Amino acid sequence: MATVVEEEETNAQFSRRFNHTFPAPRLNASAKAAYNFAVDITAYGSASTFQCLYQQGYNAVFIQAYSPASGGSINPNLIQNLNNAAASRLGNEIYVTPATGKSGSTQFDTVFNKLKNSGINVRSIWLQVTSPINWSNNVQTNANLIQSFVSRANSNGISAGIYTNWYDWQQITGAYTGFQSSRLWYWNALGQGPNAESAATFDDYRPFGGWNSPAVKQFALNEALCGLTLNRDVYPQGSKSIAELVKQNDKPTVGGFV
Repeated sequence: MATVVEEEETNAQFSRRFNHTFPAPRLNASAKAAYNFAVDITAYGSASTFQCLYQQGYNAVFIQAYSPASGGSINPNLIQNLNNAAASRLGNEIYVTPATGKSGSTQFDTVFNKLKNSGINVRSIWLQVTSPINWSNNVQTNANLIQSFVSRANSNGISAGIYTNWYDWQQITGAYTGFQSSRLWYWNALGQGPNAESAATFDDYRPFGGWNSPAVKQFALNEALCGLTLNRDVYPQGSKSIAELVKQNDKPTVGGFV
């Protein structure tokens, strides 16, 4: 269930705001045997920062592409983060933290056009559906925004996934079950830091919203690693290799790594 801190958050940023950050534990071999590890960020990461993450054993990074700042806008760190992560042999995934006053299709277009104009291939994109306080009280309005985003992505040949959990989904959409074909990235943590992490597995997943299984899990919030404050994620082994997807036609590629 979402924490009280998260429910009171008003800026809809993906990284939840806390008073302190705590060092992330090192990855262990047994955990890496079954899952790949990733992080998700909103802030700028230098090339050395992403190289540090790669050396620590991480396979991919989820980078915020769009935030609700100024009524909805591109994250100014987006393109540099994508290039720095790709140069460090990390898989790139992107996510949108929507502004609920704009249509989903408009926000997708803004991100897609920015990436296309920057010479970046796009294979998939994620939509953040968390922090119910930042959404409309009308669940149909919220479902319409999500549908608008997913439909516009699909019409451009882009796979759209959804980041949420059972509580957020219930509050925001009324447990709507119309997006089963979209991949699910769910979160489960009891609060901030290593002591509040859930297990870095999918063992705690229980179906909701029509999703029988997830693609990614966020299990740790607000931890410090390689000079960044970030969240940590797992996804199953067996996904396509980074070498296969980091570049397509000699251009950086985002999405399709998990």
